[in-house]
Amino acid sequence: MPSKSPRKRAFIIYGRGGYPAEAWQPWLKRELTRRGYQVALPTMPNADHPDMLEWLHLIAKLVGEPDRETVLVGHSLGCQAVLRYLEVVGAMGKAVRATVIIAGSLPPELSIAEARKKVGADDALLPWFTLGVDTRKVKAAAGRCTVILSEDDPYIPVKKAVATFRKQLNPTIIMKSGHGHFNEDDDITELPEALAAIVSGQ
Repeated sequence: MPSKSPRKRAFIIYGRGGYPAEAWQPWLKRELTRRGYQVALPTMPNADHPDMLEWLHLIAKLVGEPDRETVLVGHSLGCQAVLRYLEVVGAMGKAVRATVIIAGSLPPELSIAEARKKVGADDALLPWFTLGVDTRKVKAAAGRCTVILSEDDPYIPVKKAVATFRKQLNPTIIMKSGHGHFNEDDDITELPEALAAIVSGQ
């Protein structure tokens, strides 16, 4: 009896202080579900004070076996979680079909002192800002990679993010205007560019 073909799967990981019903995320989940995807938009643990290992363990558990029918979507700090997970996937010699990074950047690899200025007394955030990733492993695992940024993002140094992404991952980069950090405060309830990045080339 022939085995069933793998089902298309998408995992949407939001960032610090986020929640599943925020902004464009429910819309993207609905649109992907309509197109036959099995979509996970999990409640991330301790979202206000995210523990890196806890988040990576959850993503690994949710995804199970990464394959060419797997798509990863990250927003804000969730982008870092996705990229760090992909580093592990790449180290195993595996890959996903596509990765979409929204309002994110590569880990900045700051010193403890520099990171402390950004995170204050929140020690849970220090590893996110001080530990880098092996971008060769990330690139090998990311599949078709798309980065979506807004020129007026108040949290992401956009020009630096674009230059770093181009050098390290060579993704498709989509620049928006007036989208801020793509969150609830920016009133972004739909994000067609993210949907297109996922479903194109299926």
